[in-house]
Parts: sequence; structure tokens; C-alpha cells
Amino acid sequence: MRRIRCRPQAAINRAQGESTAIKLIAEATAAGVRAVAEAIGDKGGLEAANLKVAQQYIEAFAQLAKTSNTLIIPANAGDVAGLIATAVSVIGKTRPQE
Repeated sequence: MRRIRCRPQAAINRAQGESTAIKLIAEATAAGVRAVAEAIGDKGGLEAANLKVAQQYIEAFAQLAKTSNTLIIPANAGDVAGLIATAVSVIGKTRPQE
């Protein structure tokens, strides 16, 4: 009989633990986003963000190429300058107007 009563409590404990983990991840994510937003506003921050976006873009395509024999790429994949210009444009559009 004792074993039957423990199962619902174990499920409750597991759900509470998962809930706490989700909240902690959300709080950490929000703090990270705030830190990035602040860093972009600092001198050289926008340029650093642009460089990071370009690096991640290239790394993502490299990973796709390693894991698949089929690769869908944008028409201008060889145009790194165009890629960076697009990233700058996207980041620029997300900044508040001063």
C-alpha cells in the first residue's frame, strides 16, 4: 500500500522539479538577452554582434554539410560581404531609434 501512495508523490516532485528548472532557464535566458542588448549599445558592440552572427551563419552551414549529403543554401552563400550586410541590416532594424 505504501508503494502506491509514493508514486503520485514522486510524480508531483518530478513536476515541481521540472517547473523550477524551466523557470531558472527562462530567467537565465532573459538575463543573457539583456546583457547582449547592453553590450550591443556599447562602443564596438554592434560590430562584435555582426561578426558573431556571420560566424554562426558560416558554422551552421559547415555543420549541415558534415551531417547531410543534401544542402540547401541561399543563392548568395558565396557573398560573405552580402551576408554581413544583411546581418548588419537585421541588427540595425532591431535597435531602438535614437
